[in-house]
Amino acid sequence: MKRALVIVGMFAAGLSFAADAKKDSAKTDQEKFNGSWKAVSVEYDGKEVPKDAVDKISLLVKGEDYTFTRGDDVVKGTHKLDASKKPKTIDAVRSEGEGKGKPLLGIYELTDDAYKVCFGPPGGDRPTEFVSKPGSKVRLIVMKREKP
Repeated sequence: MKRALVIVGMFAAGLSFAADAKKDSAKTDQEKFNGSWKAVSVEYDGKEVPKDAVDKISLLVKGEDYTFTRGDDVVKGTHKLDASKKPKTIDAVRSEGEGKGKPLLGIYELTDDAYKVCFGPPGGDRPTEFVSKPGSKVRLIVMKREKP
């Protein structure tokens, strides 16, 4: 009986440690995400966006707030990262600009210097893979961190 209690206790401690590790992972991604990003490639609805348009796309992240700039268009909003899911998920909501208030559900990959995100259309379903197919209205964006 004592042995069973010890095993149950160890199992519970392991679950607690795993939950803490997931929280730390999300915090780590959020910390990594802070800063300035510049688009290097964009696909929308299964088509590559021309390089001259891609060059005008940037993202500034401060905590859970973001500012997405596309030429003269500026969109502000908030986001939540969930690094515990596979693939990792991001939920963004625009606080101003086109699509204000509609959730953007996406998946992402993040390293210290690169950010890849795939968003469904505003108010639409979350993509399950990093692909933008014709007719999907899915955006696949690859960004690199801007050096200060």
